[in-house]
Amino acid sequence: MPTEHPDIPQRTGKINDIGKFDALFFEVHFKQAHTMDPMCRMLLEHAYEAVVDAGINPKQLRGSRTGVFVGACFSEAEKTWFYEKLQVNGLGLIGCSRAMLANRICDWLGVTGPSYTLDSACSSSLVALEHAYRCLQDGQCDSAIVGGSNLCLHPYVSLQFSRLGVLSPDGRSKAFDADADGFVRSEAISVIYLQKAKNAKRIYATVVYGKTNCDGYKKQGITFPSSLMQGNLLKECYEDCGLTPNNLSYLECHGTGTKVCDPEEFNAIEKVICKKRTAPLLIGSVKSNMGHSEPASGLCQVIKVTLFLT
Repeated sequence: MPTEHPDIPQRTGKINDIGKFDALFFEVHFKQAHTMDPMCRMLLEHAYEAVVDAGINPKQLRGSRTGVFVGACFSEAEKTWFYEKLQVNGLGLIGCSRAMLANRICDWLGVTGPSYTLDSACSSSLVALEHAYRCLQDGQCDSAIVGGSNLCLHPYVSLQFSRLGVLSPDGRSKAFDADADGFVRSEAISVIYLQKAKNAKRIYATVVYGKTNCDGYKKQGITFPSSLMQGNLLKECYEDCGLTPNNLSYLECHGTGTKVCDPEEFNAIEKVICKKRTAPLLIGSVKSNMGHSEPASGLCQVIKVTLFLT
């Protein structure tokens, strides 16, 4: 995403060929496809791949209680289709609505479970995964498609991040590094397919538990992370699962590479997990490899750990 503005870092993690889409295969009229957010198109493609990879014919899902849960924040395509290129047929409104990121998948597959897009900033896709897990447990759906999406299409969004002071000037995320000076924005479209173990033909990993909380009020401001609340969540989560700190050998962290977030997260891990450990705890963050994909980052990190385990 080259730009002449001096405040925007010149490096960004990019996905290639976002303009390519088989509209006929996904039964999308060419007029709709032309004004559809590329995130929506790519989520359709990756949802298909996830279902097929699980050994299921997507046509067999029609009428099933399959839920679709997507984590997303910004639609950087909406500025074009909402405010710059007036579409008198209104298809830009449908194409760039974040609700459609989930609902378009439901419409194409013909599934009838819960379907919505979640926005909790950088944790969006991980919260979507937790919602899917709860809905499976509660019997609201029999399987679930979980996605996370982020495309960096408009330089002004990156400019806002830069002015906020969270981007690395050299475009490199240095998680838990003394030289950490911010993150690099990165694109990702990630989708996983969740089933109950008894129904699964192919299992890469098992979701054991999920839990969330909120920082609440902080005198440092709304963007400042809370080491205390992160620690509380870690403690509660591992206690609920009956795990002790020595059960862990590796911990995949949020680890954005900023001077504020990393120390707060590190302090929470040290206080909760490392006090009674008898062996070193390995920690890491995929953001050092691919950058920070913002709302899609949580699911990217789940996939990283899954690949690591397999």
